Amino acid sequence: MRGEVLKFGAVLVVGAAFFFGGYQYAAALYGEELAELREDYARRAVELQEEYRAKERFAKDSMVVAWEQRDAAYARLRERGVELDRVRGEADAARRRLSSAGAVTCSAEREQLARSAELLERCGCLLERGVELSSRVAIDKDTIVKLVR
Repeated sequence: MRGEVLKFGAVLVVGAAFFFGGYQYAAALYGEELAELREDYARRAVELQEEYRAKERFAKDSMVVAWEQRDAAYARLRERGVELDRVRGEADAARRRLSSAGAVTCSAEREQLARSAELLERCGCLLERGVELSSRVAIDKDTIVKLVR
């Protein structure tokens, strides 16, 4: 009986040794897999971060370019306004020269010319409003399109 108890005890000790050895082996394997997973996660996180940073830089650069183009277009629009003011000044000068000339000669033609100059000035104002409005809408639309892309 004593031999059987010793055999049973030996089997228990050997079984416990196998159990703890297997447990340690599995824990080591799980530890390695866990380290690999952590490393893979860190690598992917860095890749995604770099990708998002690149997209962020692209979006920022696109926005800067779009705003610069918008500002340049507005500057061209202001230049057109200056040109229109110059033309108006020339029309006013022509009207003054016309009114300073003698009233006797060619009065009907002078009156028609004065009405034509007045109509031209009014058309110029309307044209300026239309050009400014359409240009502003086009400039803002182009800017928004460039920002959305």
